Amino acid sequence: MSLALLPILLLATPSVLTPLHTYTALSGRPTWLDSLIYCLGMQTPLAPSSLNEGEYPAVAAMTTGYVFRVENQATVMYLQRIGQTGHLTTLDVSPVVAGAKRARNGPGWYTIMYLPLIVPAHALLVRAQLASDRFFLMSTLLLLLSRLLSVASLRARTLPSWHGEPEPGVKGDLLVLLSEDRWVRMKGLVDDLKAVTSGKWFSRLLVYIAVVILANATDRGKIALVLCTFIAHGVLAVHNGLGKELVMNGRVVKVSDAVGSVKKYPRRLVMARELVEETGRSDFAIRLGMINPDDAHLQTHDPDNADAKTLAEAVVTM
Repeated sequence: MSLALLPILLLATPSVLTPLHTYTALSGRPTWLDSLIYCLGMQTPLAPSSLNEGEYPAVAAMTTGYVFRVENQATVMYLQRIGQTGHLTTLDVSPVVAGAKRARNGPGWYTIMYLPLIVPAHALLVRAQLASDRFFLMSTLLLLLSRLLSVASLRARTLPSWHGEPEPGVKGDLLVLLSEDRWVRMKGLVDDLKAVTSGKWFSRLLVYIAVVILANATDRGKIALVLCTFIAHGVLAVHNGLGKELVMNGRVVKVSDAVGSVKKYPRRLVMARELVEETGRSDFAIRLGMINPDDAHLQTHDPDNADAKTLAEAVVTM
């Protein structure tokens, strides 16, 4: 049986958002070591809009009452993955520990899962050299060059963007309303919250050329590279599924370790009333359309709160 067309499998794209793109988004910014990862869908460009599926959720600052939307697509994708329908999930946002190499999704799993991604495919380079399979060697090197160019492009396009005026030392508390009745609370310093919610986040023709050249390699070379790519694709998908953290602009976002960080509510109104009672102000809930302005028993005695009728004009349509 001829295996001449086997390399075409390397161009398969199982999903619109490949595990490689998810991995890149969760890490915030790719490293040069990521260029050693081969995966199905390598040839597809990363479209930021596919990360958040077009969703820009409304968010209210419960400390000030201001309402805006999360524009960072990678952050929205993480919130969608971590959120649960009918639950309020509390997240902690903090700077990456200085001088410490934080694992993107947990130190143990990061090491265990990362090695199978890069070792098999590049061990094949040694095998190709020993077997004098020049076409296989050329194909693998072209894939490596393609990944290097891709990582260089992504690094250039994922530099920190606008995050507003600095507010050092000020604590923030955000409430995010996602689709499918998923609610997320983000706690941390205001500057850290801005870094992961504001601004934006964020071609590879050589992959096609590598596939053409690989068609001239030996059958063993074809099978080896295709098999390693499929294995790396599966390992990367599992790695993403186990990931519980987001690294973005030098900050780490993760589920809070406090008791009750994931709490279920029978109704959104119950959650809104509880948050209003906790924070001592209701303007953020009125602006998000979570409570009615004329709900008298929800009004607080906070002198900074505006009149409920005025707030009604600023309600966000959900």
